[in-house]
Amino acid sequence: MKKQRKQKKIIKDRDSEDWCFECKDGGKLMICDYRDCLKVYHPECVGKDDSFMENEEPWNCNRHSCLICQNTAKFYCVCCPNAVCGCCIGEVEFAPVKGKKGFCDNCLELLLLAEQNADYDSDGEKVDFNDRETYECLFKEYWDIIKGREGLTVDNVYSADAQLKKRGRCSDSVRIGKAKECKKLKISEKALGKKKVSKAIEFIGWGSSPLIKFLTSIGKDTTKQLSQYDVESIISGYIQEKNLFHPKKKRRILCDPMLYSLFRRKSVDKNQIYSLLDIHFVANLEQSEDDESEDEDEIILGEKKNEHITAAFKKQKTLSSNRTCQEEEVNRTVKESGFASMVAENIKLVYLRKSLVERLLKQPESFDCKVVGSFVRTKTDPTDYQRRTSHQLLQVRGIKKNASEVLLQVSNMPIDLNIAILSDCDFTKEECEDLQQMVENGLLKKPTVVELEQKARSLHEDITKHWIEMELVKLQKCIDRANEKGWRAEYPFME
Repeated sequence: MKKQRKQKKIIKDRDSEDWCFECKDGGKLMICDYRDCLKVYHPECVGKDDSFMENEEPWNCNRHSCLICQNTAKFYCVCCPNAVCGCCIGEVEFAPVKGKKGFCDNCLELLLLAEQNADYDSDGEKVDFNDRETYECLFKEYWDIIKGREGLTVDNVYSADAQLKKRGRCSDSVRIGKAKECKKLKISEKALGKKKVSKAIEFIGWGSSPLIKFLTSIGKDTTKQLSQYDVESIISGYIQEKNLFHPKKKRRILCDPMLYSLFRRKSVDKNQIYSLLDIHFVANLEQSEDDESEDEDEIILGEKKNEHITAAFKKQKTLSSNRTCQEEEVNRTVKESGFASMVAENIKLVYLRKSLVERLLKQPESFDCKVVGSFVRTKTDPTDYQRRTSHQLLQVRGIKKNASEVLLQVSNMPIDLNIAILSDCDFTKEECEDLQQMVENGLLKKPTVVELEQKARSLHEDITKHWIEMELVKLQKCIDRANEKGWRAEYPFME
């Protein structure tokens, strides 16, 4: 028996991973003793000293116990030791994507930043996925290695993100109580972290009174309706400006008096801001048919809405204990009524240069579906003196093909565009602001989150490959220029 145990340990040591599952770096590592687990760790990463590796005391990593109740875990994050059992999965921000495999919210955020090659996270802190001295770079390298082994793709990452966003909104919705006697929607103190709220939330136009007061106090124009995503961006900017981050837990926001008046919490998780804003928008509440109240500041929900909320609550409990339903939940997306913010980060995901459009033209079977809905850049009309930029961003609405050429039908343009006149350069901040103004003026339909996400997924691989090739060309030009300068310095008489 002892010989078999020793032989099994030799096999595990041979097949184990080469990087610490906690910090993703190499070095002197110890392997988990749990059954066939091949995860390895630095002793200091799991609270042990180097002498612990020398004794034969069995040790299991945290991956095999629920981080809430410490029972046997059923679902585990493929990128870190976080794991959760079937009973507690509804209490944590965890998204199963393939059987028992999934992502915790921390790893999911890093994966999204890595896939977008972002320079800053949502806290405004710089991240570098190219410097091997940083955790972000080691994390991305680890993900590139194990995603094939785990049978996961980029689509699984975006599906997990959509699942967590929807679950966040659902968990807030089920907290809305049913006021049977007066039929007026009252927000329970559970959603606000208190015991009870005696009066209903008041609304001023499109938003709640606390939200309108907050936006007005920081100088934002509330006469025009803002989307939930726009308000989330404004609040994130306010948090960054006031430096309200927890000194140790960077994902925790410490609410100042102004944010406390909005969320009624001393602190919030940055990933919860969007869902906490749900109750502050009139658009998120349905007016009941039998509403006879003349008070426009209170919203009344009918029995059908409350039945829908109750059904959502029951379904959420079922998902917590049923693995099959968990897998089906992965394919659910965010509500189609949510609109995407027309900011530079979003537009970059669906922006096509001229050279990329010409390359996609060589794939006629997928050209239409990939190009329609994307954004292109072209010169503005020289006679339009109101334009402050020489170029403009336009959305492709259709494709017109004839015997000799392919034309693009774009928004807010009376004529069709030839691909040859498109720009092959990056768009500017001013051009993106002009695009936002077009949306506000009703000249361009604002895409929903689902539409933008689906388009970004279909173009991600093409845009990334095209960008890499362009960067390689730039690099070669720099090398050639450096070689030429060195040649001239060594042989000046041959010029």
